[in-house]
Amino acid sequence: MVNRLTMSRGSAGAARERVRRLPPVRQPPPAAADLLALARRRFLRGERFGVEDLAAELGVSRATAYRWAGNAEQLAGTVIASLAEDTFRRALREVRGRGAARVVGVMARGMHYIATSDAYRAFVARDPQRALRLVASKDGPVQQRTIALHEELLAEELRRGALRLPVDAHTMAYALVRIVESFLYADAIAGEQPDLDKAVDILKLMLR
Repeated sequence: MVNRLTMSRGSAGAARERVRRLPPVRQPPPAAADLLALARRRFLRGERFGVEDLAAELGVSRATAYRWAGNAEQLAGTVIASLAEDTFRRALREVRGRGAARVVGVMARGMHYIATSDAYRAFVARDPQRALRLVASKDGPVQQRTIALHEELLAEELRRGALRLPVDAHTMAYALVRIVESFLYADAIAGEQPDLDKAVDILKLMLR
């Protein structure tokens, strides 16, 4: 019994020694996706972020961070475009139906999520003109991606035979997105209170 106990203790000690000898697990070096993820987290906390402070937090050089992200405006646009796509996909999962009802439902739900986002409201309130430049510029990633997503949705409903349009899907997607922008950012554009119900009414008329 004593021998077995001694052997057991010896085996346990040997196992602990082997564990101590294992090489440390190496974390992969930061990549461009890590910079974007960190910027998204900052945005969702309602915080400002810049390329250089993100680089410092990740432990990469400023040159590397700028190569990944472009300048601060490009990074902010990429962050907002990725969050806009997440919002669109969430609405798409939640809305049922077909044809115009589905398209309007997705857009209405997406507008609600954006309008009630504390992080997004803080972003717009800090600098309304910069926010408009980032989200509503034809050259920026936010509007381009948003139009492309809605064009895909319209094309899907057309293929199903659940929708008819007086113009091509891209033109209609562009028009619908511009309507949504004009109501979501009515306070920054024209000093008026956003009225999402009116926006929904107009979307319905356009897809009638």
